[in-house]
Amino acid sequence: IDRTPPADVSVLWRSDRSSEALRLVPPRQAECIQVPISAVKSWLADGPEVDIADAGQVPEPEDSHTSAKSHNKNWVRWAGFGEGAKDDVPIRDIRPGDLLIVDPERGGLTAGTWDPSSKEPVEDLGDAAQIASGRRATLRLYPNLPHVVSPPTPAGETDTDASPFSQVAEWLDSRIAGPNELPHWMRTAVEKLGKDFDVNAVGIDNENPDGSYYILTSQDPKTKKPVVDAGTLDDSDEAGSFTATSVNLSRHLDGVGERAGHIAERLGLPREIVGDLRLAGRLHDLGKVDSRFQSQLVGGDPIELAMRHGEPLAKSLPGVRRVAGYPAGMRHEIASVAMIESNADVLGLAHDEDLVLHLVGTHHGWGRPLPPIIEDPDPQVLSYAWDGHLLTASSDLVEGSLAVDMADRFWRLVERYGYHGLAWLEAVLRLADHRQSEEESGQA
Repeated sequence: IDRTPPADVSVLWRSDRSSEALRLVPPRQAECIQVPISAVKSWLADGPEVDIADAGQVPEPEDSHTSAKSHNKNWVRWAGFGEGAKDDVPIRDIRPGDLLIVDPERGGLTAGTWDPSSKEPVEDLGDAAQIASGRRATLRLYPNLPHVVSPPTPAGETDTDASPFSQVAEWLDSRIAGPNELPHWMRTAVEKLGKDFDVNAVGIDNENPDGSYYILTSQDPKTKKPVVDAGTLDDSDEAGSFTATSVNLSRHLDGVGERAGHIAERLGLPREIVGDLRLAGRLHDLGKVDSRFQSQLVGGDPIELAMRHGEPLAKSLPGVRRVAGYPAGMRHEIASVAMIESNADVLGLAHDEDLVLHLVGTHHGWGRPLPPIIEDPDPQVLSYAWDGHLLTASSDLVEGSLAVDMADRFWRLVERYGYHGLAWLEAVLRLADHRQSEEESGQA
């Protein structure tokens, strides 16, 4: 009997599956369920129901079912803040670990449990999940969501002199004071939003303005900047770097290093591991020195970039717009590994060189064990002076042995620390990075 556990995908249900809406109200773990990939593929292909107890042994649907693309757009694959939602993915191309966002009208749940035979609409928990997951509150004034009664819309702006903010604030007050009983999550969201929220018009269509609506997102009451918390950082460069907060790379590296070391000390980890976590934090984002990455962080402004006098950023300047330039699919953390490996003196600071390199290369969740390495059409020389040491590498890493080295390193570390032990150490650095980013945004 094949006892290999089935590969899973994550599934959640949203009424608006556009990239714009999903960036403002990002998918959260609290609203996801894990389903074997064969069961999901058969369900989306309108194939036979798969018994998930035996999903590891059930063949996937025939290509005749799965080759069709999702032309009906009743599900998308979330590719992160950078690439957004993909609605043209063939069912056969769904991969383990994918996050699929499905139209609630398709059904698929009964009493919160996977039931592909159910055609009952599934509750959209997008805003409730934000409250359950972190400090950030959102509220989509989408007309067909429960508890959203007669909301103001962009289409109604021409009928009043009141600003969108005033209209929304008045509507929120009416919801709190109204006779209808609000669910706990919505009352919490309205209270968190208070008077500190941003009004985002979504789905604007010049030919059909009635199709647009508002999404409310919370702002920090002191800084008036969007609230950032660890749960909204999806490990893409878009989410982790474009925080509208100017932070020098050196400051961010030092901050993450100190925070990682502090967390490790509080956990009672051995002194050597504490030191390696601190070192990994101080090196983790070196790959961001790529001039194309830096150009993105200043909104493509060459004058602003030149005025920085070679001091690279870790986070974007306030108010900049995202621009193209950094190759799609390129990972700055992989470049960081190559830069560290270029200097034996820096590596010599580690008690376990393998651990430091692995923590840096996986701090966004990739590289376990194979890292995504793409060909660079315009290779750059990456260079950074760190504590008196010069770290340098090419941005084109396809031809080297880096990918194989990272995979071999992963398995050596699994032998050394165990599956769970290694994942725990990775989590310490990732948490330190998230918390440091929150503090730098002024919201910690």
